[in-house]
Amino acid sequence: MIRCGIFCALAGVVLINPAIADQAETKGGLKITSDDGNFSSQLGGRIHFDTYLFDPDIEDPVSTTEIRRARLAVSGQLWKWEYKLDRDFASSGTGGMRDVYIATKVLGGKLTIGNFKPYRSMEEMTSSNEITMMERSFTSAGGIYADRQRQQGIGWHTFWDCYTLGVAGYNLRDPGGPRNEGLGASSRFTWAPLNDSLSTVHLGISGSHDNANRDSDPLVADVTYAGRRGPDQLIALTPGDRSFFVEDFDNDDFFFGDQGGSVNTVGLELAGTHGPLYAQAEYVYGDFEGDYFLSEIAFEDFFGAPPSFECDPDFGCYIGGQDVRTWYVMGSWVITGEHKPYDSKKGVFRSVKPRSGWGAWELTARYQTIENKDIDDLEASNVTLGVNFYFNPRVRFMLNVVLGDDDFTGDETDQLAFRAQASW
Repeated sequence: MIRCGIFCALAGVVLINPAIADQAETKGGLKITSDDGNFSSQLGGRIHFDTYLFDPDIEDPVSTTEIRRARLAVSGQLWKWEYKLDRDFASSGTGGMRDVYIATKVLGGKLTIGNFKPYRSMEEMTSSNEITMMERSFTSAGGIYADRQRQQGIGWHTFWDCYTLGVAGYNLRDPGGPRNEGLGASSRFTWAPLNDSLSTVHLGISGSHDNANRDSDPLVADVTYAGRRGPDQLIALTPGDRSFFVEDFDNDDFFFGDQGGSVNTVGLELAGTHGPLYAQAEYVYGDFEGDYFLSEIAFEDFFGAPPSFECDPDFGCYIGGQDVRTWYVMGSWVITGEHKPYDSKKGVFRSVKPRSGWGAWELTARYQTIENKDIDDLEASNVTLGVNFYFNPRVRFMLNVVLGDDDFTGDETDQLAFRAQASW
């Protein structure tokens, strides 16, 4: 009995001692590091609570409130490997997974394996905690890369001096989507020829290729032109697997051409700061492959309005290749004098950090548009005016007025939106 007691006591010392030796840090968040430095775990997260009020026109969306994001993330080190597990509880099912990967240093860069953002579009690569407006532009997964914000695959990213480079290959599946054989690749290169404490100039170029295949969802460009939860406009569509189209239509409504298809994009970036002033612009050209027919009924169901071109009375409306062009110009002025910092490792700008206990105020404006050049009048645009108040580096309040315009349907719905945001 005595021997058993001594053994248990010694075992307890061995098991408890490493936990006692682990170092806990609370500066800027909660982080635990093992005594040998080989293992660490850090807790992060964000809460974005939104309110949407609409001024309807032809469309009549519902004004409402929404938990836009409610995320908890665990990240850290496993010897020479990094890991991250990010879950959004505002999104149901496996689709709530965001960044889920392991990574390590390879050839002077970071090799990432798992679920992450492909390297394309400055707006897309900017964190939702840092974006200037409440919603990203049409040059992101909020438009030309609709429903393709994160993909499962492998990527490599590096930076040196004033340059960054990222390349990725992936499956066309997000965690909430079906298993499929679609494949894609992307790359982004940035250069900051000027970057000091007062001014920064940023240039960037990106390209991507997405190829739908067996069991793939369609590849689309789709925008909510009057703000989130408002009316949407389908701009372009490249078919995926046949089953995702014909199940809702009779053969008389849908005439299918080639199964699958691809989308190629090229994007250009220009941004800069000078003191409290900030400007950012992007242009993306997308080539959406098409070779299919829709009846006029199916076309109107997909695109929201009758076709603006003649359709064959026997075969329907032919949709071939579609050239999509989208761009925006955005600017801000921090009226309290703070400067928007540049993240030279990622090639993006970060949000303002208040210099005083009174917080910081930022005035913002953006014009953006997206157009299908092969279908007449298929264009949507909006103007967004906003005010951001940074209570402290972790808490921000945002107010956006969105003036929407859909040339294809004639709808001009507007929105007033408010966000309360916290991150850690």
